[in-house]
Amino acid sequence: MMHNMKSIIKFIVAVILSILLTLFIYHQMMTSKLLTKIGGFSVLIVNSGSMEPELKIGDIILIKECKEYKAGDIVTYNVDNSYLITHRIIKEEGNYVITKGDSNNTTDEKVNKNNIEGKVIFNSKLLKLIYDHWVVAVLVIFLILILL
Repeated sequence: MMHNMKSIIKFIVAVILSILLTLFIYHQMMTSKLLTKIGGFSVLIVNSGSMEPELKIGDIILIKECKEYKAGDIVTYNVDNSYLITHRIIKEEGNYVITKGDSNNTTDEKVNKNNIEGKVIFNSKLLKLIYDHWVVAVLVIFLILILL
């Protein structure tokens, strides 16, 4: 009985955290800021297929500011503080990196390391599902809490 109760509590906590993260993503998308960071972390939604099959359109990714970035890292960088691009570093050249989308044929322009906002550390299919169906998720949690 005690083990079952712990499982239910863990599930409820996970769902509540997922809803809070979903609401954070929604708020971030609705504000005019280019990127919202909390403790060096940001949540983004992939808007192009340039990184397929690794990252698909609609995937929700978590990026983290790091001190160093190296070839092979998938990073998000800003372009003239106007928009963000998430591509893989393929080469380092001093204070610059060369990036490329996995499904692109050509490399990007040189990117100053100072323009890198963070590297992708997590891609959540579950959060994408919850985000796509957040109303249903909220109703399910509400019903679970009422029935307890």
